[in-house]
Amino acid sequence: MTRPTPQQPAVPSVAQAALALLAVQLVLGVWPVVGVLVLRHVSVQVLVGARIVLAGPLLLLLTRPWRAGMSGREIARCAALGWIGVILNQTLFVEGLARSTPVNAAVLGCLIPAWTLLVAAALGHEKLERTKTLGVAVALAGALLLVGAERLDLGAERSLGNLLLASNGLMYATYLVLSRPLIARYGARPVVGWAFGLSTPLILPYAGSALVQTDWLAQPPEVALGLAYIVVGATVVGYLLSGWAMLVLPASTAAAFSYTQPLITGVAAGGVLGERPGWQVAAAAALIFAGVGVLTWGPRPSPR
Repeated sequence: MTRPTPQQPAVPSVAQAALALLAVQLVLGVWPVVGVLVLRHVSVQVLVGARIVLAGPLLLLLTRPWRAGMSGREIARCAALGWIGVILNQTLFVEGLARSTPVNAAVLGCLIPAWTLLVAAALGHEKLERTKTLGVAVALAGALLLVGAERLDLGAERSLGNLLLASNGLMYATYLVLSRPLIARYGARPVVGWAFGLSTPLILPYAGSALVQTDWLAQPPEVALGLAYIVVGATVVGYLLSGWAMLVLPASTAAAFSYTQPLITGVAAGGVLGERPGWQVAAAAALIFAGVGVLTWGPRPSPR
C-alpha cells in the first residue's frame, strides 16, 4: 500500500519566524529564573524528570504525530532526535551545571549557535558563508560581553563540568540541524511530538526513583506553578515554535536567537530575584540584535 503524501505545513514569513523565535527566547529566558525557585524545594533530577515526563505525553496528545504519515524509519529518526535533543541535552546541562558554575554555563551556552553552524556545515546542510559567520561572531561578542566571559573558570576541578556543558550545547545544535529536514517535510508538530513522546521512558533510569520518592503533596504551590510554566511554556511552546520557525530559517539562525536569552533572563532576574544588570547591557544588546539581524535577513539556503 502506498504511504500517503504528508500534508504540506504552513510556512511562516521571515518576520513571523523571527517573532516566533523571540517569543521562544522569552519563555526560555525566564525559565532558569523559575527553575531556581523550583530547585529550592526539589532536586535537579526531579526537575529534569518532571519536565520530560509531563511534556512527553502532553505533546503526544496535542500533536497526534501518528496522523502525519511518517515511515517507520522516520519515526526512528524522531526517536533519535529525542535522545539527542531532549534526554542528552537536558541531562548533560544539569549534570554539567552541578560540577561547574552558573557563569561557565552561561559562557559555554553562547557556543550553541557556533556549534550549530559548524554541525550544519559538516553535514552539508548549510555553507560557512562570510555573512553568516560574521552574524554569529557579532552576536557571540555581545552575548559574551553580557554574561562576563572574563569570569570563565577553567580550573581542573571544573573541567568535567565544563566538558559536560560544552557537550550539552553540541547535542542541542545537532538536534536543530538534524530535525530541520523532517520539519520541512512534516512540520514541527509531529516531529516534536514523536521526539518527546518516544524519549519520555528513557529519562526514567536517571530520574524515575527521585520522582517516585518525592512527596508531591508536601510541596508548596510555587513548585506546581513553576513546573507548569516550565512544561507548557519553556518546553511545549518553545520546541513547537522553534520548529515552526525553522520551516523558513536555517538551524544556525534559529540557534543564534538564543543570544537574546541572557538579556531576558537578566530582566527577569531583576524583577524576581532582585538582581540588577550592569552598564554593558545596552552595548551587548546592540551587538546581539545586529548579529541576529544579519543572520535572519541574509541568504537562506533551502533545507536538504
